[in-house]
Amino acid sequence: MRKIVIVCLVVSILAACCPCRHLTSASTADSVRVETIVRTEFVKDTVYMEVPREVVREVAADSSHLETEYARSHARILTDGRLFHSLENKPQKRPVEVQSRIEYRDSIVYRDRTVNNIVEVEKQLTAWQRFQMSGFWTLAAVALCIVLRHIKKYFIL
Repeated sequence: MRKIVIVCLVVSILAACCPCRHLTSASTADSVRVETIVRTEFVKDTVYMEVPREVVREVAADSSHLETEYARSHARILTDGRLFHSLENKPQKRPVEVQSRIEYRDSIVYRDRTVNNIVEVEKQLTAWQRFQMSGFWTLAAVALCIVLRHIKKYFIL
């Protein structure tokens, strides 16, 4: 049994692989820049302004009646000979054009990535690597035969 363990240990040591070595070199450069564009537009807009209601009264020596789009005036002569005058604004909302300011903000993200050419360098295999490649299957077959022979010896009476 001791021989089996030693043989398996030797076979596993001989068949062990070495760590990979990468002989390629590549360098990358990565940059990110953000451009923000602010665009301002002035758009004509209509706002409704409320005309306040006002009442003015005056007494004079003459009579008249006036009316406009925004107000009306009414005058009359009183019994004592004086003039009663009334001026009144019409309650209403009037459309007024104004300039509205609208701001548009656009952000564009630019991501520039440059990769330099990858240069592969060929390297000859070492003697140990060539031995491992040529002798692995042979050693695996020999180890399998030894293990099977010992198993057969213990289980067949």
